[in-house]
Amino acid sequence: MEKLNNAIKQKAIIDKPISIVCIILVAIFVCFMCLKPDATLNAVNTVFNAVTAVMGVPILWFVFIGLFLCLYLALSKHGNVKLGEGEPEFSMFSYIAMMMCAALAATAVYYSFVEWSFYYADPAFGIEPYSQEAAEISLPYAFFHWGFSVQVIFVLTAVSLAYGYHVKKVPVLRISAVCEKMMGNFKYKKPLGKLIDALTILSIVGGMGVSLGVGVPLISAGIGKIFGVEVTFTTNVIVLVLVAVVFSITSVVGIEKGMKKLSDWTMYAAIFLIAFIFITGPTQFIYKNFTYSVGKMFSNYVDMSLFTDPIRNSGFPELNTIFLFTLALNYAALMGIFITKISKGRTIREMILTCLGGISVGTWIMFGINGSFGMNAELTGQFALSKAEDVQAGLFDLLGTLPGGSMIIPIIFTLVTLGFLATSMDSASFTLAASATKKLDAKGNPNSKFRLVWCVVLALVPLSIMFAGAPFTAIKTVCIVLSVPFLFIIIGMLIGLFRWFKEDNN
Repeated sequence: MEKLNNAIKQKAIIDKPISIVCIILVAIFVCFMCLKPDATLNAVNTVFNAVTAVMGVPILWFVFIGLFLCLYLALSKHGNVKLGEGEPEFSMFSYIAMMMCAALAATAVYYSFVEWSFYYADPAFGIEPYSQEAAEISLPYAFFHWGFSVQVIFVLTAVSLAYGYHVKKVPVLRISAVCEKMMGNFKYKKPLGKLIDALTILSIVGGMGVSLGVGVPLISAGIGKIFGVEVTFTTNVIVLVLVAVVFSITSVVGIEKGMKKLSDWTMYAAIFLIAFIFITGPTQFIYKNFTYSVGKMFSNYVDMSLFTDPIRNSGFPELNTIFLFTLALNYAALMGIFITKISKGRTIREMILTCLGGISVGTWIMFGINGSFGMNAELTGQFALSKAEDVQAGLFDLLGTLPGGSMIIPIIFTLVTLGFLATSMDSASFTLAASATKKLDAKGNPNSKFRLVWCVVLALVPLSIMFAGAPFTAIKTVCIVLSVPFLFIIIGMLIGLFRWFKEDNN
């Protein structure tokens, strides 16, 4: 009984040194961005180009082989391993909804309408821009970039972390803690652990800064469309504060009462919006193009996965595939920790197939319907999204071609974007707090007030850059550079995982 009472009273213990150091480093970078934006941007671009030149091809191979490794883990005897005691804490709908909202954020809502247009205007494989072949390959490429390939990175991070936390009973949800346990008596495991913590925190703060940089102007554009007002700097600041308030409230309330409900509502609204576009839009073209695009994506999966364009050197792989894969590596820690947290009571097979299949299929449906709607408008001469000067404003002009497109649809779209963004930021605040916590509470959560601190940090980074008028590009580039070490961290964790499997006969 005494042991039970102690467990109930157990409080989370914050790792103050790593938190302070990371916040100072973020502040220094933001100061450089505000004071010397051009010089900072040039410096990080130079580093980024050097990193992608060396690591681009290995990253393509890692993701390609990783899909087969995921399937092996799910379908082998290892898939039977249960992650923690008891029944799953969340329904399958809520489980998928939370993973999708955390993984996709506002960026996927936006890109589901517009990404096909990038590949229509600048296609791969030497295809002529704006041709029939370019139109046919554009949506399959969007499916490829946002489907299995991205989820592979999240799954391979989550499976090692989940086994360490739920089965090997690592007491804290930190990637460093699992890595340290895997390293056993290695002399320098503590310094390496601190470095991993710092990389985790800095990458997540940078990645969420990018999400806010995309999502806030999109929500502001929606508000401008709804109320017929000009979008100004003040509008963006108000929207950023609104988003921060929403995800701060859900963070304090907790995952069960806060994020679960927010992600459920967001998913219901997204389903309604997608269904409305399917029914009132060019229905026949949408389901025919969706079907064809799924088939073309699968038939060209190997070519897309390993396309390096060595002869033409168009830069397509670097600007698109490698860029998106490194961005996914940037989110690997966030998604690994978050998926581990919400997967208690499920088997490794359930976790892998739900993440790999559930998020991918949901993403294909969203991209397939929204993207086909935009493509049909362009091909029929109704609205040329690929040639719009301001793609965000053009997106609302595209939505305006639907019934209710002048008011009702922009409202729903703006709320969906807000919900995806706030849910993603909520999962980020949990991950950041967990990564800087020495010991979680009895329910496996970090201190709620400490989560609130990270909510403030997440909001202040883009806010300060907006005030300075500096570009968000540097944040995106530097966080991708920081993400590359996660390729080696994930590989190391997988080696440790199979060693654990052998020890435990799983």
